Parts: sequence; structure tokens; C-alpha cells
Amino acid sequence: MTDVGYPERGIRHSSDAHRKGERLGFGRMTHARDPLAPGLALGLVGAALLHCSSCSTSAHAGGDGGACFADSDGITGGSYTIDLVVDDTGFHPSGGADAGMKNVLTTQNDSTVTLTLTNTGTKPHGFEVECTRVTPAYPDLPAGCADMSCFPSSSTIAPIASGESKTVTFFTPTADGLLYPFKSSAPDDSTVPGLNDSQGSAWNLM
Repeated sequence: MTDVGYPERGIRHSSDAHRKGERLGFGRMTHARDPLAPGLALGLVGAALLHCSSCSTSAHAGGDGGACFADSDGITGGSYTIDLVVDDTGFHPSGGADAGMKNVLTTQNDSTVTLTLTNTGTKPHGFEVECTRVTPAYPDLPAGCADMSCFPSSSTIAPIASGESKTVTFFTPTADGLLYPFKSSAPDDSTVPGLNDSQGSAWNLM
């Protein structure tokens, strides 16, 4: 196992993909699952903003599941707890804005996520994961399978006031090997680069 630390940004990355219950210094993100499950990863990537009204979702929610989307790494499920802070400039780890921006959240597909959003800004902010096109990961979709995949509506957090927190629990979609852009759900944040996903904020499903 090789560990690479970035103490000046509060980030710790481990290449050991089989550690259980790992807690990363970049925010508070814990993962509890079977010993073969990969740990969480964080990175900076770009993603396109896409909307859809008819999409694939999680197999837990009666979606297409494996019939349409073969799993890319042979591992699904698990439980994740994620604490995310939002302010007037962007999303940050729960340790504070000085630890850097939180651009990418990485979990398994068909997993259970408990996400807590805390607003430390001066204006209302929320959280929303956008839909994404599946063809980059699934170029040969079977007939009748959706070409878009979306997080469930239960993953969206409506704008909350300054100083407030909101916790939601939801299942991640089945289609993996994809990046799902996320942003603030507050309309006034659409012009703020750190809150409108223009800086590459995305949810990475393994």
C-alpha cells in the first residue's frame, strides 16, 4: 500500500483499495462495507451539465439495474456517510474552507449514502446532482435501455438558510464508471463558479 499525503490541504489519499471504514482527512467521509470494497477517492475532474426527464436510476428503486448496465468493477453497494459544507463560494470539507474545495465525491454504485449539508455562508444554498449520459461507459446499450442516468430526487437538498444543516439518505444509481455533476440547488447560485458545477464538481460512481 502506498499513502500520499497532502497535509497542507487536509487531504489524504490511500492506494489501498480494500481498507474498511476509512476516514479521509478531506472532509469527513466514512465508508463501511465488505472487505473487498474500494475506499473513497477524491480528485479534480471536469464534467458536462446534463438534464433528463426519463432516466435510469438505482436498481434499489426499481431501475434498469444490471439488465442494462453491467458493473464496471464487479463491486456494488455499501454504505457511505458524507459531511459536506457549502458557503457563498463553493463546497468544502467539514473541516473548513481552508482545507480546499471538495470537487469530487466517489462512491460505489447501488450504495446507500447518508449526506449532511451544512450552510456556513450568508445566503441560502442547497445540493443537487445532475443527470449524465451513459454512452461514454456503455457504448453498446441494449435496446430499450435509457441513455441517461440520474440520482434519485431524494438526493436533492432544497436551499437551506445560513447556519442550518440538512441530512438525506438515498441510493446511488446503477450506471457506474460515470461522472454526475453536482451543484447548489439555489437559483441565485447559478452564476457562482464554485456552486454551479463549472469548476468540475462531480459525483464519481465506481
